Amino acid sequence: MNTLNDTDFCSVPEVLLMLRAPGAGWLATLLSALDEASRDPDFNACHRAILARCLDEQAVPVAIAEAARQRTIQFEEVLSATMQDDQRAMDQRVAC
Repeated sequence: MNTLNDTDFCSVPEVLLMLRAPGAGWLATLLSALDEASRDPDFNACHRAILARCLDEQAVPVAIAEAARQRTIQFEEVLSATMQDDQRAMDQRVAC
């Protein structure tokens, strides 16, 4: 069985071992986010190309990083409001 992934330098077991390390929080977070994004139809080929370019250059331009932070804040606020609305609807159903 070939356990090499598309990176050709780390096998799945090696990455799993890396994720157990105390300092792997960011790696885990980024891999989780990438997995979620890959399941979202709104994460398109253009978005993947932008991500690949940033990874290739090993840097995110400051203006882009700041705009991304602001957009993430907006995303979190919408997500939080949606979750609160869902919780209220569930609470109302239980109360009936």
